[in-house]
Amino acid sequence: MGEAIRARAQRIDGLRSLVTVGNHTVVVDRPPEEGGTGTGMSAPQLFAAAMAACIVGFIANSCRLRNIPLTRLELELTAPIQGGPRRVGDMEVVVRMEPEPPEEVRQHLLAVARRATLLNTLARPPRVVIRFASGADDGGPPPPAASGPPA
Repeated sequence: MGEAIRARAQRIDGLRSLVTVGNHTVVVDRPPEEGGTGTGMSAPQLFAAAMAACIVGFIANSCRLRNIPLTRLELELTAPIQGGPRRVGDMEVVVRMEPEPPEEVRQHLLAVARRATLLNTLARPPRVVIRFASGADDGGPPPPAASGPPA
């Protein structure tokens, strides 16, 4: 089945939460106009950031594996928030790299980018089961103590 990612989210205060995956922690918050403090990325922003990082990682790795010259690689992902129900809308990704590759290499790298893990996940959405814990031992060890930045 492969490795499982275990993310733990713990409310710090207000709408801020501390999310931990392995040894990495990030503060997630909403902007002030949505009742948050704006001290961290919102969940949709974090989603877009993860998508951008996943795609750029796939392109960079392909360049590494194929010895494609690469001195600069960046991409810009635009993801509008839509309503009815509230969600991230259609995303557009623009890739910039130096040196600029020939068309054949560009097409190869675009194909690689389209196979990024998170794009595959959106194409084949996982089932999400949400439930309340049923006992003290349900869910593993307790989450780490909140130690995020002050509100």
